[in-house]
Amino acid sequence: MINSSLLETLSVFTADELADFQKFVHSPYFNDGPNARECIALWEGLRPYTSDFSHPGLAAEQVYGRVYPGKPFVKGKLDIAMSRLHQLAKQFAALVTPTDFEVPENLRLAAFFRQRGLPQRATPLLEKLRAEQDQNPVHDARYWHERHLAESEQHLLATDLLNRHSHEYLAESIRSLHRAHLVHSLYLLNGLFFTYRKSDTDHALAETLAAGIPAAVQIADLGHDPLLRLLKTGFDFVRSPEHHDETALRAFWQDLEAHAHLLPPDMLHALFGYARNHCTWHYNRGKLEFADLNLALFKSCFQRKLLYENGKIQSTTYLNMVQAGLIARDFEWLAEVMPQCRDRIVGVPLPAELYNYTLANYHYHLREYDRALDLLLDGSDDLFNNLMVRKLELKIYHETNSPLLDPKIENFKLFVFRQGKKHLPPDIFQMNNTFIDLLRGMVGAFGNKSKAQKLLEKAEAAPLLAERPWLLEQLRKLL
Repeated sequence: MINSSLLETLSVFTADELADFQKFVHSPYFNDGPNARECIALWEGLRPYTSDFSHPGLAAEQVYGRVYPGKPFVKGKLDIAMSRLHQLAKQFAALVTPTDFEVPENLRLAAFFRQRGLPQRATPLLEKLRAEQDQNPVHDARYWHERHLAESEQHLLATDLLNRHSHEYLAESIRSLHRAHLVHSLYLLNGLFFTYRKSDTDHALAETLAAGIPAAVQIADLGHDPLLRLLKTGFDFVRSPEHHDETALRAFWQDLEAHAHLLPPDMLHALFGYARNHCTWHYNRGKLEFADLNLALFKSCFQRKLLYENGKIQSTTYLNMVQAGLIARDFEWLAEVMPQCRDRIVGVPLPAELYNYTLANYHYHLREYDRALDLLLDGSDDLFNNLMVRKLELKIYHETNSPLLDPKIENFKLFVFRQGKKHLPPDIFQMNNTFIDLLRGMVGAFGNKSKAQKLLEKAEAAPLLAERPWLLEQLRKLL
């Protein structure tokens, strides 16, 4: 029973939700039918273990004894009660999970009175709703959608009352719907364009949709709508990062910090993500001035707890945070935050492998090579983790003049070539392939300043290059 879907569902409820679920299970309105009693008994048998759903006391035979006291264990009988309780748990979860767009109660009530011929009862309800909306400082898609519904209902009411200004409510309804659509479109398009950076897929759909954004933005008032303004700027960064320098990004960050209190947490999380990704894009192309700004953004996000989602941190976010700290050489901050993330990493098959890699990279930057190699001894079945591990090994072997360097370079070259045909996006393949070629050239450039100079110029000019700062540092040593 410990590994059942029932306990998996219950384990993600908060303490407050479990307390409300207690009432839900005991309510005859929700829990009725022939198995209601067994369902309640099962829940009461589970309640003492809600803080630890992996407790040995949740073995099937022990739980069975609490549901059916004094009766011999019958295989399958407990499954019926578990199935019913799980149905209730899923029903409860659906009720307590909010959706993006919900119709306010006052709006539904106003529609009722209007449809039943009592417009005088509908009018004060709509006035109260619109007053509440005017007091809401957060203008996200949900806000604009509710505003659209309120103005639409006001238009219908005014039409019934033969109000000659009814068209004004209709126009406002359309503008509100447009803003709701624009907020969602920008948010989703930003995610779509960012995904294209990491995968070799057709951009036609995104480009077609993006072509209509400039005209759509003109209808909105970006000066008085910070969320739309920030989403539009983020859209510009993601679509055309080459046109936006460090000054533009710092202005975006300042605008973001100034209006953070007006933004929903999910949007604040996304907008900071656009800024950090913009830093990474430029840094990977040799603009090292973005390194300190990137770390400053990560520190702000970590302090605001924006890097966590439901108490977990995505593997890519964690990796980029560690990389930002290592590049800026803020080892003290990393030593504090990395252990806090260790058991929270999600998004990879084996989070412990990723953590070990980042810990190895941390020790490498402290020049603790043996400790770093000890953490890299085991290979990884994850392709991208394997790429990172192999590159870190090559850097260590190069810096320690290891005889293993040459065969390791050839093995990595073959690995990248094989994976590049099927599994690596073109940009990732090119970044790693150029890294291998330059590292191989460096091995043969000892004592040859002319060759080292040519390799340095090639590294500086390469549009896509993995480990660029490290390669430039090593080549300058040769000179």
